[in-house]
Amino acid sequence: MTGREKSSPPAESRAEHVDANTQPTVLLVTFGMDYIAPARMPGELKRAGFKVALLAPRGALCTQTRHVDSLNLMPDEQSLPAWIEALAELARATRARLLLPGDDATVQVLMQITREPLPALRPGVQTELVALIRSSLGDPAGYLDSIDKGRLARRARTLGLPVPPGETVAGADDAVRVAAAVGYPVVVRPMTGSSARGVRVCGSATEVRAAMENLPESSALVPAGTHRALVQHMIRGQPINRPALAWEGREIAGFCRLRVRPPPELPGFGSVSRYAVLPDVAALNRRLLQGLGASGFVATEFRLDAATGTPYLIEINRRMVPAAHTGARVGVDLAAALATVIASEEWTGATDLPVENERTLALFPQEWLRDRTSSDLQQRPTDAPWDDPALFRAMLRLPPWGRR
Repeated sequence: MTGREKSSPPAESRAEHVDANTQPTVLLVTFGMDYIAPARMPGELKRAGFKVALLAPRGALCTQTRHVDSLNLMPDEQSLPAWIEALAELARATRARLLLPGDDATVQVLMQITREPLPALRPGVQTELVALIRSSLGDPAGYLDSIDKGRLARRARTLGLPVPPGETVAGADDAVRVAAAVGYPVVVRPMTGSSARGVRVCGSATEVRAAMENLPESSALVPAGTHRALVQHMIRGQPINRPALAWEGREIAGFCRLRVRPPPELPGFGSVSRYAVLPDVAALNRRLLQGLGASGFVATEFRLDAATGTPYLIEINRRMVPAAHTGARVGVDLAAALATVIASEEWTGATDLPVENERTLALFPQEWLRDRTSSDLQQRPTDAPWDDPALFRAMLRLPPWGRR
């Protein structure tokens, strides 16, 4: 733990506590081990003038970055109440202005803290954290609609966003009925989840039933006995991701990425991206963020229908995503925008991608993990962390996608 020794230190620290009076401190929190975003964003946050405290598991990729003022390691075994107590103590010790979640599990735990009393905590701890979480993530009324895919689809429709045809379902029979109604192929999505876990593209009733049998467990945030999955018609076309910074429901800045590698028709995460100006997608994203009352780093996924050109909303991530740190490279500096808004100043930088900055970027280590002989890594610019040698070496040691 940073600072003076505590009676029950919740974490180990690599750096002494640094007074945060002159610079705002953000506390980046993640349960993820190989997540790229929390490993790359500290460098951008430091450059924007923040002090960065990190709470992460021992051995996590993000612990290798040099751009952290205070590294705090989670114990190998820790109950949820103990983890929440540790988080509150660390936030207090670092005088954190914001909590920045680095993975979906952390997002869900933070949101859960705001929704129900946790009697195992010491008096005052939950109240203290709830205030910090609300200032970091925005209006709690939009939390469930952000992580429950069925609720998100319904909220998006009320806001006028195109959503693929589909319904939430409780079991396999319901899922087969909906799939037949909307037409194959369909996508079966767990109501909550992360990293596409449990998401299946299905071309038949047999595949739909198998997908329903293999759904992961739902988040504690979703009440027991509710629908288990969302079945939607699969939109064929280009996946579009829009990393952005939101503040109290307003999109401050953002940019759109189209997937080049892997090819759009294949499953998987983008490893080579085309940064492009897409005003229609940007407008829909602003409408969604306003409807959710979102704050912090967010990223929305759309799919551009190949037949009609309509951008359909797929999901939203209420956290930093792997390409969020590349914004400054294309003229949309999300970290600098965050520094401006928490200083109660108006952001005067670019709010969207300047058209002259459209380009294609090979993301590292994503493209390296997909294909270590990729010509894109040789012929295109890349975002490899040349200034962060230990992190770079750790990325080289990650297993290829096929063995993950």
